[in-house]
Amino acid sequence: MKLRLLIITAAVAMAAVGLAGCGGNDNNNTGNNTNTGANTGNNTGTNTGAGNSGGNTITVKASNFKFDQEEIHVKQGDKVKVTLQNEEGLHGFAIDDFDVDIKDNGGTAEFTADKAGEHVFHCSIMCGSGHAKMVGKLIVD
Repeated sequence: MKLRLLIITAAVAMAAVGLAGCGGNDNNNTGNNTNTGANTGNNTGTNTGAGNSGGNTITVKASNFKFDQEEIHVKQGDKVKVTLQNEEGLHGFAIDDFDVDIKDNGGTAEFTADKAGEHVFHCSIMCGSGHAKMVGKLIVD
C-alpha cells in the first residue's frame, strides 16, 4: 500500500513539473529584454547585425515546443549576442558547443562563433512532452 502511494505521488509530482514549463503562460515578464533590435523579424538567413562589423544580434522567440527559427547562420569569427524571448511557456536556449545557456526570459548570451560547422541549439528548461522537439542548428560558415 505504501509503495503504491509513493508511486502515485511521484507520478503526480512529475506531471506537475512537466506542465509547469511549456503549458503555462509567462505572465511574469517584467520587460527586461534590452535587445536594441539590430535584427528584426525571423533570423532565417544570415544575420548581418549592425552593418556586419563582425557582430550579430539575434533574438530567438520560443513558444510551446518550438523556436521561431530552425536554422541560424553566422560567419566564423563573428561575435554573436543571442536574446531569448519566451512568447508562450517557460523555455531556455542552449548551444552546448559554445557554452551558451540562457534560462531567463529576455536573457542574453554573447560568444564568438569560432567553430565552423553545424551546432545544435535546444531548450534547456524541461518544458513538457514536446521538450525534445525544441531543437535547431546554428550554422557557422
